[in-house]
Amino acid sequence: MKSFTRNLMVGAALSMAALASAPSFAGESKTSPILGITSSSLEEFGGPDGVRAWVESLFYYIMLDNRIAPIFREFGNVERQTFLNTQLEIMVLGGPNEYQGASMSAAHADLGITMPQFNAVVEAAYNACERNVIPYHTCNQLINALAPFTRDIVTR
Repeated sequence: MKSFTRNLMVGAALSMAALASAPSFAGESKTSPILGITSSSLEEFGGPDGVRAWVESLFYYIMLDNRIAPIFREFGNVERQTFLNTQLEIMVLGGPNEYQGASMSAAHADLGITMPQFNAVVEAAYNACERNVIPYHTCNQLINALAPFTRDIVTR
């Protein structure tokens, strides 16, 4: 249960990452997968196109959820968020490092994200995995890899 709760708390970084539009510098080299991400994870997501489809599904579920949709409507352009989140997830899964978004702390500093809102995004992430037929263990790897961002995202 503790692991499941941790997974729920951690995964909101998946979509909340692109709320800010300030660019940062990124290289174009291939990244090494983050600890806990297998070398086949990007392929299990369906490659870059599969990640894009997953991120689009993620935002579909986010925008249906009244607990979190207002944040995304008020603070960001969903098209830009989809673009940046696709870059972020591809990078985390070991693909090219082309992420152009702000740091997690800069992107979320003024949003006042609560733990229940964070958990709602994690629910959306798992729903997006189901919708795109991504194996649970692969989805879980991505969410766990983003765990360190929790403190940068939840600010109240």
